[in-house]
Amino acid sequence: EYKNVEKTFRIGCPKFTIEKIERVQNPYLWQAYQVKKKQIETQNGHKNNEKVLFHGTPHSTLVPIYQTGFNRSYAGKNAAVIGNGTYFAVESNYSAQDTYATPDQNGRKYMYVARVLTGDYCIGRTGQITPPSKNNGGFDLHDSVTDNMTQPSMFVIFHDAQAYPEYLITFRR
Repeated sequence: EYKNVEKTFRIGCPKFTIEKIERVQNPYLWQAYQVKKKQIETQNGHKNNEKVLFHGTPHSTLVPIYQTGFNRSYAGKNAAVIGNGTYFAVESNYSAQDTYATPDQNGRKYMYVARVLTGDYCIGRTGQITPPSKNNGGFDLHDSVTDNMTQPSMFVIFHDAQAYPEYLITFRR
């Protein structure tokens, strides 16, 4: 299990030293995530809605994310180019940037490996606080937004229960 997490991380960050990989176990967040997953599966009519993605974060937000999950009210703290939600990267090297995984006083950096319900997505844009409608103005919204439909490098979600922080990687240069 941990070897797979390490392998996925190392694809984008081969030169970083991993200090530890911790499995997050929060039954309340997991239950909320599972409820949202079933809802999206029902609405979309398919089960291809989940991706494993990366989220770099400073030390100060480790406990809040662990306890209450990802919080979109922090949106816009860093660049919010494709929407004001919670950002997740496809490759670990994006989330490992100091802007996101800000090193602590000991040089440690932190990154969550998360299960994210991207569902049916579309291209995002600056200023969006919800994903766009699937059918030009209707109430059926996309589940998330991305930067590129052919080769996405990031996804943004607008509902906190759409992501579960599954692992925390502590690493350094």
